[in-house]
Parts: sequence; structure tokens; C-alpha cells
Amino acid sequence: MIDISLPLSRQLISYPGDAKYEEYEYFTHEKDHVHIMRVIMETHSGTHFDAPYHMLADGKKANEIPLEDFMGKATVIEVNAPAILPEHIPSQHEKIVLFKTPNTDHYDSFKNDFTYLSLEAAKKLVERKVKLVGIDYLSIEKFGSSHPAVHKLLMNNGIIIVEGLYMKNAKAGTYEFICLPLNMSQDGAPCRAVLR
Repeated sequence: MIDISLPLSRQLISYPGDAKYEEYEYFTHEKDHVHIMRVIMETHSGTHFDAPYHMLADGKKANEIPLEDFMGKATVIEVNAPAILPEHIPSQHEKIVLFKTPNTDHYDSFKNDFTYLSLEAAKKLVERKVKLVGIDYLSIEKFGSSHPAVHKLLMNNGIIIVEGLYMKNAKAGTYEFICLPLNMSQDGAPCRAVLR
């Protein structure tokens, strides 16, 4: 089994403008005979999925999407380019498509020229009727885009977006994918994602 989730820690990077992940001791063994951490995070911290409500005012919230949609056969596609283009998508793939890019090596500090999914490639995935698309950075959209066209295209076609995957130990190929989001009625939710 390959864990493709980012560890939640104080070192976790955040998208510019988003709140940073925080954690601190609330109870300690020395003072309280029990240990409990308090965590402050966004719905889009670390490995997470974007519910349609994130971009669409009338879109579904996180807990309105069936858990079955977050698991199944997945194709990991390796792309070593500034953008994922239609020609990077093979003629045969599963209904879940995950992209491994140079982004996976850049989780130490935010990099605004991360590899993103082009609108043309997103259109191809819509035509292919995929059910979930994942990428190994904090957004699937090109940094600085004036309009979230890729997000909205995928969401309007019922395609789940998973961001913040950590693909270092995954090779291109076919896997069983399981990605369970927290049960939250929000615009997204943190996830634990694995391949096997």
C-alpha cells in the first residue's frame, strides 16, 4: 500500500492567501494526565478534495458526494512538463486519473509555477467521462488564473477534484485507489488517500 497523502504538520505549505495549518498542545500528560492536540486548518489544507460548492454557489457540499465515488481503479500518469496537455493523456485509462508531476518534489515551500491541468486536457477528461482527477499540488488550476475555468468545467460535469497528493513513491500504472474525505458539510474536506 502506498500512502499518497501529505502529512499534517507545522511544515505543511499553504496556498497563498490561505491560512496556515496550526497545531498546539491543549492538554499534556504532565498537567492533565492526558494528551490532546488542538488543530486549526482549512478545508483545503494538505491532501483534500474540492466539493463543487467551493466554486459553484449551488454546488454539492462535501458530505453530499457518495463515498463510492472516491474509490476504484486508477491510472497514475507521469507528466514532466509545465502543464498537463491533452497529449499527455493516454488513449486507455481508468475512470480515476491521477497525475504525478515534478510538483511532488516541491512541498517544502510554495512554488507558483507548479504543473497544472490545462483547460484542453480537462475537456479531454470530461469527454472520456472520468469520475475523479487528482494532482500532486495544492491546486489543479494554473497559478494566477483570473477565472477558475478548469475547476468549474470538471465540477459542472460531476468530476471530483483531489489536490495535494504526494506521489513520490508511486510509479505510472494502474492501482486500486481509496481516498476517504472527512464527513463535513463544507466546500471540501481533508482526505487520506492510498494506492494499492
